[in-house]
Amino acid sequence: MEPIFKNTYVRNKELAKEIYRFYYFQRAWLVVFNIFISLSFLANLIGAFLGNFDGIAVLVAAPLFWVLQLVLYFRQVNLLIKRDHELHGKDIEVEVIVTDTFIQNTASTGSVNKIEYEKIKGAVQTKNLIILRSKANLLYIFRKDTFEVGTKDDFIVFLKAKGIKVKGK
Repeated sequence: MEPIFKNTYVRNKELAKEIYRFYYFQRAWLVVFNIFISLSFLANLIGAFLGNFDGIAVLVAAPLFWVLQLVLYFRQVNLLIKRDHELHGKDIEVEVIVTDTFIQNTASTGSVNKIEYEKIKGAVQTKNLIILRSKANLLYIFRKDTFEVGTKDDFIVFLKAKGIKVKGK
């Protein structure tokens, strides 16, 4: 079957950073939660300066939460790259083809994955990526600037026509 869209990318540290930056810092519920934690932290900090030490737990918990987010982010980025290099000795190259009935990932490791559109839960756009998430929470990644067949804008229209909600830019 002839591909409607074709995209290739290298799974490198830059790509890993963008994926995990989105998942650890930019998802809507995390942004709202971080704003809430920040406002609570500031309110308790002001209260502490005014002599009210009732919210001391928030003054400790909020920075710990932010540090935990950063640690998990850097850990995931580094683990992805270390695993790829340990198992394959290099960054993995991925070719993604999109047909009318499925999306297929073919990695330079030899693995091939196919997914039908009804198994895709949703899609999100980051600055440089379009990330599709399956119902089993697998990620299908498209770099916006590496479409060999089709364009990123046409791909977004195509996904929406398939009934897939696309969030983001």
